Amino acid sequence: MNTYHIHIKGRVQGVGFRPFVYKIAHELQLKGWVCNTTDGVHIRCSAEEELANQFYQKCIYHKPQLAVITDSSIEKVESETFDNFEIIESKDSRLELSLTPDFSICKDCRYELADPTNRRYRYPFITCTHCGPRYSVLTGLPYDRPYTSMESFEMCESCSKEYTDPFDRRYFSQTNSCQTCGVKLYLIDPTQGKINLKEEEIFSRINEALRDEKIIAVKGIGGFLLLCNATSDHAVKTLRERKKRPSKPFAVLFQNTASVESQFQIGEIEKELLEGASSPIILLTKKDTISPLSKHIAPGLETIGVMLPYAPLLELISLQFNGPLVATSANISGAPIVYGEELEGLFQIADFIVDHNRVITFPQDDSVVQLSSKKKHKIILRRSRGMAPSVFKQIENTQVDRLALGAEMKAAFGFLVNSNTYISQYLGNLGYYENQVQFERVLSGFKNLIQPDLEEIIVDMHPGYFTHQLGKELAAKENLSLTEVQHHEAHFMSILTERNLLDQRVLGIVWDGTGFGSDGNIWGGEFFEYESQTIQRIAHLDYFTHLANDRMSIDNRLCALSLAGSHREKLAHYFTATEWDFYSKSIVERQILTSSMGRVFDAVAFIAGLASENTYEGHSAMLLEQEARKASFNVDQFDPYQFAISGTQISLSKAFDEMFLDKVKRPEIISSRFHLTLVEIVRSIAEEGNYHKIAFSGGVFQNGFLVDLLIDRLDKDFQLHFHEELSPNDENIAYGQLSYASCIKKTKKHNLKKLETCV
Repeated sequence: MNTYHIHIKGRVQGVGFRPFVYKIAHELQLKGWVCNTTDGVHIRCSAEEELANQFYQKCIYHKPQLAVITDSSIEKVESETFDNFEIIESKDSRLELSLTPDFSICKDCRYELADPTNRRYRYPFITCTHCGPRYSVLTGLPYDRPYTSMESFEMCESCSKEYTDPFDRRYFSQTNSCQTCGVKLYLIDPTQGKINLKEEEIFSRINEALRDEKIIAVKGIGGFLLLCNATSDHAVKTLRERKKRPSKPFAVLFQNTASVESQFQIGEIEKELLEGASSPIILLTKKDTISPLSKHIAPGLETIGVMLPYAPLLELISLQFNGPLVATSANISGAPIVYGEELEGLFQIADFIVDHNRVITFPQDDSVVQLSSKKKHKIILRRSRGMAPSVFKQIENTQVDRLALGAEMKAAFGFLVNSNTYISQYLGNLGYYENQVQFERVLSGFKNLIQPDLEEIIVDMHPGYFTHQLGKELAAKENLSLTEVQHHEAHFMSILTERNLLDQRVLGIVWDGTGFGSDGNIWGGEFFEYESQTIQRIAHLDYFTHLANDRMSIDNRLCALSLAGSHREKLAHYFTATEWDFYSKSIVERQILTSSMGRVFDAVAFIAGLASENTYEGHSAMLLEQEARKASFNVDQFDPYQFAISGTQISLSKAFDEMFLDKVKRPEIISSRFHLTLVEIVRSIAEEGNYHKIAFSGGVFQNGFLVDLLIDRLDKDFQLHFHEELSPNDENIAYGQLSYASCIKKTKKHNLKKLETCV
């Protein structure tokens, strides 16, 4: 009889893979062993060749639902003799492990949670091999209980029996616990401190406080959430005041899918995402019926972020309250989510704090996803809990371990270690000092977790970015090479790599708000060509004056003024005399120039009368998208605005001439025509350069209407590629930086192709 060795890589730890293999081995009456290592799952068995292959095929093609297999192999090895089939202790080797994210409560645990006859009835921390925290409790690798923050919880006799029974759902469930031996819940009053209450008394107090329009901070899987009654104007307004978040939308927690369906337009794909293992916030459109939700949840927007309870603690709170709750990250606006023992900041916001003694090692906000309304294309707006940190699209040329530090506004770092790519969870805006501290803390913890043998650090070329400065410091301190990558080229590389396009000739459309260009200007409306490991910038929006530095991304008047051309005088009454004199001179001097598509959106929103300022990032773009959706069924009745392409410059001056004439019309007309114009610009560039494949990246492509329109108008003539596993926004920069350092031979920056088009 032969001996075979099976090696399976991917997300195969923390998902019940070993007990799954054990059961199959017993069904087939095989002898051998299975174990976890830091490069995946290893299996060894004695069998005839046909039976061994049958075993291998069952392991691969009937894998646990939460498992993701990226590579597998079976080979004959030196013969061994085994007495039985067993699960043996984990072994260490060179890191090739996919890290498992946190999973939403599964159907079985949800059922047990509500079953009065079950010993875990109403236990707020019920888990099994199919659900519960993973990444957020890791202290080391491989994923075994001694390397999690559950190590200090000694299992009772009943839990130990489950843990050691290969046929039990909780076999080797590293977070296994119950009321007897598990995590304890606490209620903290900011004035009285910790209150000594039984668990059911705590839930009663929480429910009473929520009904009294109070604000509760609850420690979830990745950090604290702030909860309040979503139907109470007073509660939501109070939360906005305390959180210092004047208008940015809040997410709403519903107790079940049926309650979501009663108020929102929701399809099967949205349901599947809401109820799935990652359980993100999903942006949904309200029904026409009058909503009981407070008007202060998402001022001016018809879409609201909706979520279901992904943790048993939230499930119990939600079911007892029996109504929608605002659920938002526990922090002052702009600061990182609170997750540890430093609760002083929460006392400024919450009336009560619900804490527990399971340590969170890696803080995470909730992930946010939307589906384009027509084509149902999934767009990740924030990649965090349930989605981070592993990426299954592998980067080639991975002999060198690398660290990429990403961008500034939507921070996420990335490691390339051996054959695995890790992109961290969303870590906020690094313009805030508190987020910088959190970024370094998470980076250090992650580095200790995966133990890379670093040779290179990659940073954005913007010298003012915190990540750029941090990268220089780390490279100097550890004697590592430092590589700078232009922001939009990193965007382009991220989509090329994610969609396996590195052996193709591809047109890249990279549109966002800002990025330091290799010519010293601020880029953001970019067109690239990729071919044979070379990137070339072939065109960009015609440069316009960047006014008042960062103020321009907030003040839409400035965007409109810079792009108004001959219509500039029509905007004079929106400025004071002093402002007008100063900004008029600045436009003429053209000291700082930009090609930012994000600022173009802001200008259009101002001209359409939708917003004079951005009270949060993407505010104006969201309003423009909303207006375009209103006319989506009649969009064919509109014509795009005129534009011109001369050399490498794409001029929108004629578009703005027409836009000012449209100013007296409804905003949905302006928005629809503007979106159509963008699609025609893409078509013109693609046809002129004879491109067959087009890849899109950058924050502008969070716009579901634009994505739908591009697919609707261009998909028959071109192969279109959008992000699927990563967000199109700056969270993908680190991934692109890693790919750039591994794959790009050279970048042509100034030898631009000449295009001539006028529409």
